[in-house]
Amino acid sequence: MSRQSKQRKLNNTIAVIADGQTEKWYLERVKVHYPCEALKSTKIEPQLPQKKQIAELIGMAKAKVEEGYPRVILLVDFDEVLSNAEEFREFQQFYQEYRKDNHDQWMNSLMLVVNNPCLEYWYLLHFNSTGKFYSNYSELEVDLHKKLSDYNKGEKYYCGNPDIYTRLDGNDGLTKARNNAKPFLPFDIQTCRERGVSEMSKIFDYFDSL
Repeated sequence: MSRQSKQRKLNNTIAVIADGQTEKWYLERVKVHYPCEALKSTKIEPQLPQKKQIAELIGMAKAKVEEGYPRVILLVDFDEVLSNAEEFREFQQFYQEYRKDNHDQWMNSLMLVVNNPCLEYWYLLHFNSTGKFYSNYSELEVDLHKKLSDYNKGEKYYCGNPDIYTRLDGNDGLTKARNNAKPFLPFDIQTCRERGVSEMSKIFDYFDSL
């Protein structure tokens, strides 16, 4: 297949790179429920790396751009980065380049989405506005269970009936989460050890633009 033919085939495809199944399952349910007609005809291809090192995630993102994907979303759970000094330096170097106006051309097709510390921070924002810092999921889990007492990372919880989107109060919950996230956006590497944040609303802003 020629490069041009492959690019045409990928015109309505978004590659999503994440380090866990929960992100994949969540986005699958978003596509079912989110009221965006263009999204219904858009293919979301989750890519789950074997390892969670930031260098591998970045490498996968660059490879997908070079394959011709018009949009590549890279989801980073920051607890993995914060827990390792070498990983933090690797991310910091990448992030500085990404934030430049004259960054590498491939980054024009990249959307970086940081959850500090993890995806579940986004779920907390469906219930209240917070910038509380948690160093990892175990710390956050205590507060999340006050809102979702039976929350777990299993496929049945995410994709069963009710699914994760419904458990988070559907479109009303999503609107609340997007509003609750705003005061703490964007992610700031200078305050990443002091403030929690989820940039998931960037994905929905993009869906709205389709």
